Amino acid sequence: MSAQDQHVLKSLDVANFAKLEADAKQAVANEAKLKTASETAVRAQIDQLKGYAKSNPGGDLVKANKEVLGGAVETWTAGPGNFSITSAYGWAIGGGVPFLGMAPLSFLFGGKGESWKAWATGTCVTLGSFVVNPNTVCLSKEFKTENSPIGMVRKGFCNFVASGGGAGISEISLSFYSSSGTFWGTVTGTGALVGYFSVEGQLELVWQGWKQ
Repeated sequence: MSAQDQHVLKSLDVANFAKLEADAKQAVANEAKLKTASETAVRAQIDQLKGYAKSNPGGDLVKANKEVLGGAVETWTAGPGNFSITSAYGWAIGGGVPFLGMAPLSFLFGGKGESWKAWATGTCVTLGSFVVNPNTVCLSKEFKTENSPIGMVRKGFCNFVASGGGAGISEISLSFYSSSGTFWGTVTGTGALVGYFSVEGQLELVWQGWKQ
């Protein structure tokens, strides 16, 4: 099994939910900075969608994001969570995102791919915002209910875009989208990463704690 496969499997292990929840309750030293970065990242994603909508008003991406583009945007706090990456052309990322205001709702994520823009390794603490109700996302057709060692979970896939890196304390940004292109939300983070990366593709998500 490759290092990338191992990274993904470890990231999606449902046993990680317990640690994710415990870590999310701890104080985050740079929380104010992360919140500001998160708000900036979400606005940037929405501005990109608005720019696309001006030149493609009838496009599928515009239809998929009509609620976000339609006016005032409601947000749900995502995190504090975690993010990790290992890459050297072949990349793998993973981590978890809790929603403390909707506890125990949270998800684990993991995925892999190949890119000449992926040369980084390390971990980050993350914080962010979703612009679509996370419980609604969890119950969407993107995910199916399955049994697991911790009980029933929701599993499925989403699209993502991520970038970051730097020397010393590094910053990352990770945005989540439905398979049809609906923007769900973005998390940003700071931590100890070596190198730089800019990747996109598909992630597997495992959810717990949703409410019907």
